[in-house]
Amino acid sequence: MKHIIISRILRSLFSLLLLAAPSIARANDTHSWNTFNARFNVSEHWMLHIGSDQKFVDDMTEYGIWTLFAGPYYKVSNNILLGFEVRHQETKKNDRWIEENRFTPVALVKQEWGPLRITLRERLEYRTRKSDDNWVSRNYIKAGLNATPVSPYFSNELFYDLTIGKFNENRLAAGLDMPLTKKVLASIYFMYKSNEKLNDWSGTDIVGTSLTVKL
Repeated sequence: MKHIIISRILRSLFSLLLLAAPSIARANDTHSWNTFNARFNVSEHWMLHIGSDQKFVDDMTEYGIWTLFAGPYYKVSNNILLGFEVRHQETKKNDRWIEENRFTPVALVKQEWGPLRITLRERLEYRTRKSDDNWVSRNYIKAGLNATPVSPYFSNELFYDLTIGKFNENRLAAGLDMPLTKKVLASIYFMYKSNEKLNDWSGTDIVGTSLTVKL
């Protein structure tokens, strides 16, 4: 049964990547996203997660988005985490920085099946901006191999805007996780991000990096 589930998950993510391939080739823009994470173990069950995103847009020529985020997580069991994050984001538009704040309950489940590591994450974001507020549900799945020194993975994150009642963003990625030490993890990935606006979908190619430090 486990082998059937693993096979279906891998086939589904790989099929999504193949279906997205023609769109990837004609994406409207290319970005560079870079993330730093720090995780502090406060006690046996509590962990503090803080970090920052730096994003370069317009074919990676302009520094256009930055974020700061922080939040506590509670370890329910070895494979279940519950948390709450606060995120401040600023996006550059027409030479002005537009502020946005997000308040997000998070549920995270990790499970290992043989050589495969599955991660499921649900975020329920309340986004507040100067012009409007909205609620967004973000459903994330990641399937990676338990391998050393490099662990390849596929992932997909689907966004549903609860305020307007429709799917309006998807992020499909393939990457490599590389443990540098027991407490430092580096990752590189390629992502295809698609966004819906006025019933039309546009795409963005993203080359990303991530560095996670456990303290």
